[in-house]
Amino acid sequence: MKITLQLLNQEGQVKTGLFSYDETVKPFKTTGDDLAVIGIKKMTWQAGDKIQVDIDQANQYLWVQLDETIAPTLIYLSQRQWIYTIAPDKRQLDIAFASQRHCIMVRKASTADVNAYRNLAFNPHDQVADTGAYPHASSNVAEETNPTFIAQNAIDGKLANISHGSYPYGSWGIHERADAALTIDFGRPVEINMVKLLVRSDHLERPHDGYWNQGTLEFSDGSQQVVVMDDSDTFQTVRFAPKVTSTLILKDLVPAEDSARFKALTQIEAYGYARN
Repeated sequence: MKITLQLLNQEGQVKTGLFSYDETVKPFKTTGDDLAVIGIKKMTWQAGDKIQVDIDQANQYLWVQLDETIAPTLIYLSQRQWIYTIAPDKRQLDIAFASQRHCIMVRKASTADVNAYRNLAFNPHDQVADTGAYPHASSNVAEETNPTFIAQNAIDGKLANISHGSYPYGSWGIHERADAALTIDFGRPVEINMVKLLVRSDHLERPHDGYWNQGTLEFSDGSQQVVVMDDSDTFQTVRFAPKVTSTLILKDLVPAEDSARFKALTQIEAYGYARN
């Protein structure tokens, strides 16, 4: 697989600079077979800059790590091009893309990687827009624009849940909506048999957070699985017969009686197999 990796400025032009000790300014662009890496010793990202990945075949599994602060991620790319925008909503400016040194990596995933039993919802590289890189999280809570409460926080692998707000306590907030729903789009059919939910539990100084005592998981064929929930500050697990689905929706969240006003989800995990 040919992989081309290039760094673009806000105008979509290829950024240029010095890779290391060389004295010649060069474009930050490279092409490789099954692997593309750009290492830079001095470059500053600007909000709105982009990382563009091009592959010669669509519907591929890739390992990506676009910044040292973001965990290596196995994504499914449904198209031949993926454009990742640096902090369009300033969500990551606290820690990510802040260094002047960079090692940006994209490589083809092995068959063993793809076929492993794993959390298929994990994607810390997810962005608010659907960029064709899956899994992708979205929500009907459109009025919640604060990046510390957007849907992407629920699949980023950050599990700190004893507080709320900015990093490292991002969560999916429901804006107190009774009909709040979170959707995970896998981008293709997968087979899952277990879902884990980690509810935010901010009780450091006062009962800031409440909880739900029930929710519903809905699959792409319309079938549903009721989930009994409680006020646990650890993962709550629901197991079921293997289900083939391209999406997973968490909805119909029922607040516990006399529960505190705010409710949020720190993380959702969905375990199973990719179906290739």
